[in-house]
Amino acid sequence: MAQMQTLAREAPAGEVGQPMMTADDILAQLRDLEARHAPLSVRLGNEQDFFNSRLLRMDPSHGWLFLEELKPYQGHLRVAPGQPMHVYAVFGDMGAHFCTEVLHTGEHDGVAFYVLGLPEEMDSEQKRTHFRTPVEHSLGTKVTLTNRDGRQFSGRLVDVSLGGLSAHFDLDTPINARELLDVKGLQLPGIPPIDCGLQVRFARDEKDKGRRLVGGRFFDLTPEDERHLLRTLLVLEREETHHHRRHDD
Repeated sequence: MAQMQTLAREAPAGEVGQPMMTADDILAQLRDLEARHAPLSVRLGNEQDFFNSRLLRMDPSHGWLFLEELKPYQGHLRVAPGQPMHVYAVFGDMGAHFCTEVLHTGEHDGVAFYVLGLPEEMDSEQKRTHFRTPVEHSLGTKVTLTNRDGRQFSGRLVDVSLGGLSAHFDLDTPINARELLDVKGLQLPGIPPIDCGLQVRFARDEKDKGRRLVGGRFFDLTPEDERHLLRTLLVLEREETHHHRRHDD
């Protein structure tokens, strides 16, 4: 089987990620994905594009997983037996990644499916899933928060993770720790706008810079938005890594 790479990071040739779970743990996670028919993000081999799929069923006795046809359809056209497939999923506020091989492609009732080998390793680690990707300088993304009285506050995103975000606001913005706010239409590259809740964890003035830094944790984030956000974070982290490598050369 293909060896693991750490979630959301391209490993150099020969670098192998450390096993994070036992075989029983892996089966339990896969059964959870199967039971929930959970959405997955899929990347083929060394390609950069992500596609959508779901785990249809698993057959541990034969060591098989069955995934539904990739969407958009361009992804399906790229799938071939013998090809490595990277699969990313979200479990609550954690993420998981495994890499395995496409054993067979087939079709049932006009819909394609793929038979994959059961992964021997899976990386599922909260601190990797909650990496915080800085986006302030590259995107300048607007953040709109609404309090329970309907008052809106507009700021600029500093960083974002599956767990939450931090953003800069005007110095006199009346946001305080432990408040429950709504995130309205958070727009990140390549995904639909995100609406969810935000529990404020900290709010501190940066008087020398004339701004207030607010950070919080997401809640009521839908599984679909989690999947979209994870996919975008993977791309953003890769872009940041490439940016730093260019500056270090």
